[in-house]
Amino acid sequence: MVTGVKKVVPISAMIGTLLLTPVSWASTAPVTHLTEADAKVENLKAFSESPENTETQAAEPVAGVNALPLSDVADSIRREVPAATPLLYTDTLTNIYAEHQLKPLWTDEKARLSLENQLAEAALAGFQPQFTAWLNALAQPDLSPLARDMILTDAALGYLYYLDNVSTKGDKWLYGARPFTFAAVSAPSLARLNTAAHNGTLAAFTDTLLPANKMYQPMRKAMLTELADTAPWPEMVINRTLRPGESHESVGALREILHRFNLISANDMMSAGAAYDKTLVAAVKQFQLQHGLEADGVIGKQTREWLNKTPQMRAAIMAVNIQRLRITPDNQPTAILVNIPDFSLYFYVDNNLILESRTIVGRAERKTPIMSSALNNVVINPPWTVPPTMSRQDIVPRGRADPSYFSSRGYTIYNGWSNNASVIDPYSIDWSVITPSNFPYRITQAPGPSNSLGRYKFNMPNSEAIYLHDTPNHSLFNKNMRAISSGCVRVNKAKDLAAILLGDAGWNETRVDGALKAGSTRYVSIPNRIPVYLYYQTAWVNAENIPQYRADIYRYDDSSLKGIDKLTDITPFLIKS
Repeated sequence: MVTGVKKVVPISAMIGTLLLTPVSWASTAPVTHLTEADAKVENLKAFSESPENTETQAAEPVAGVNALPLSDVADSIRREVPAATPLLYTDTLTNIYAEHQLKPLWTDEKARLSLENQLAEAALAGFQPQFTAWLNALAQPDLSPLARDMILTDAALGYLYYLDNVSTKGDKWLYGARPFTFAAVSAPSLARLNTAAHNGTLAAFTDTLLPANKMYQPMRKAMLTELADTAPWPEMVINRTLRPGESHESVGALREILHRFNLISANDMMSAGAAYDKTLVAAVKQFQLQHGLEADGVIGKQTREWLNKTPQMRAAIMAVNIQRLRITPDNQPTAILVNIPDFSLYFYVDNNLILESRTIVGRAERKTPIMSSALNNVVINPPWTVPPTMSRQDIVPRGRADPSYFSSRGYTIYNGWSNNASVIDPYSIDWSVITPSNFPYRITQAPGPSNSLGRYKFNMPNSEAIYLHDTPNHSLFNKNMRAISSGCVRVNKAKDLAAILLGDAGWNETRVDGALKAGSTRYVSIPNRIPVYLYYQTAWVNAENIPQYRADIYRYDDSSLKGIDKLTDITPFLIKS
């Protein structure tokens, strides 16, 4: 049993805590998105060519129901639905409406509104333009009731395909650069839809499709609050840093922004002064805390950019993070959680927070992957084998310029990667023929206080060679923007984390100190493996019900911009309560 509980904080108070599947979610592709028209064409083409769809998909027949001839139903669908409105699931629709004798399925208004709302929430997230295309099709004024019903069922099938697969493919769909391609709905989901339609329980069925995470409702409320703010958003126009006590004409816009965030009173907003006074500074500090910025009251580029973000932009960011809740279960009582863009680590035991720490994560070109694993051992005085990419890109250029660089940093060069490789002198290498791309050697760094991994390494099996570790340079944790590593996660309180885990393995403080002083490497297995989750959440609502936003360091939120572009098409379908 892990010990060392310091304070009790419910795990539900932390948003975006756990990933569902142990996979790497990192994406290094440039962020680009198809237009709505292109996505529609690609979906139709790929869907028709998919091996999953070479046979007509039929729902499990319901006993005692006489189906209409399929050819007659197919003709009716073609007559009812405008030719300009392509359907993705024509064959499946034909089977469904044959069994239902061409009668509408979505006659229960509660069921219809619930499904349309969920489609709108997905559309606002922007990761798949087809959701907006379905809403646009449903909004056509001249549709017959049956045609609108058929389009909604087509959308329901696509939505079910999304829900069927998001738990295993969400790493690509919700963080990737391109919209996914729709394919066949699973037989169990199709059966559930068909049974609910026959039993008149579609309202209950659609309710089961909502995100199960308890953070869904608070985040949805925050999203709707932002969307309800439709007044023109003021903009702070200033090309320099604004410091406390200074004056500038943009302070008027600042006052209005802070008032709309409920951070200053109406009387303070109405002040005509251009001075950046103490009241405004205090409010800006609160604003900065809500956005993961240094709460110094200084309005620089990052603070100004967040102040100028419109409510619609914030709503779209919240929307894409709401969809990420589908792969973020919140029922893991014991786990180590790292929110990558928040640069934070939380260690829970039996739903109690026993350790929180600042972290350093991978820079944009060497992203920390979104993944889950289980921590299985602690390494005291770890050696470091430099990854090939780092050797080629970071170390070799410096070594070529000055071979003494290797000894100054405690590096040893081996002539290969085998266990019997020999040590070679960097001065014996003909650096004139060595380039970063053809560097054949292995570089290691001996254990010690200057080792890049620090004094502790926390291993967890994964294909990405990612782990948690200490660092000899703890001053870097004082930086606000800490996406500066090569992918692994540096932990500010690595000593405290090690003490907890090693204590569980029977090591007391005296024994740990002795091992550190001895300097030799020790591998200590952990009796109970601790789940570790590296996740990416840029918006949530905290325990005080205050929306939180973080910088999108890897540009995974870019898809939300597509949702903003289609707001007028999407918002009529959202349930506003």
